[in-house]
Amino acid sequence: MDAIIAHMPSRTGLEAEAITRLTDGLQPTAIRAILVQCLVGELASSVAISRMLSVGGAATVRAVIDDVTHRAAILSRASDRLVQDRVDELTQLFVEQVGSLDDVSDGIKRTPEDLRRRTEPSGQFDEPDTRRSP
Repeated sequence: MDAIIAHMPSRTGLEAEAITRLTDGLQPTAIRAILVQCLVGELASSVAISRMLSVGGAATVRAVIDDVTHRAAILSRASDRLVQDRVDELTQLFVEQVGSLDDVSDGIKRTPEDLRRRTEPSGQFDEPDTRRSP
């Protein structure tokens, strides 16, 4: 049994199995461990998101959450409802809270020329206005 999942002795066999199915092989393992704690119910979604962001950054956390959400949609069984509800809550909170920040891929999309244009003065205000008002 996976060492990350092994600390779930109080979980029912079905719940532990569902969490294993949804998180198996997710990387990085530090984010996976936090995600497991959230899905088990040991961490609130907001705390889990904060901890995952501190470990891997928004793009990495988004990829992990997207992956586990996709897995929940295709791999979940009727008995997995509690775990699936936790995945849904985590996804919704991430989208609402972190999605409101700048698109994490914006820096990747910009070319060096775009960045220069944004940091260079436009020259528009270089000369003082010598006109006088009446």
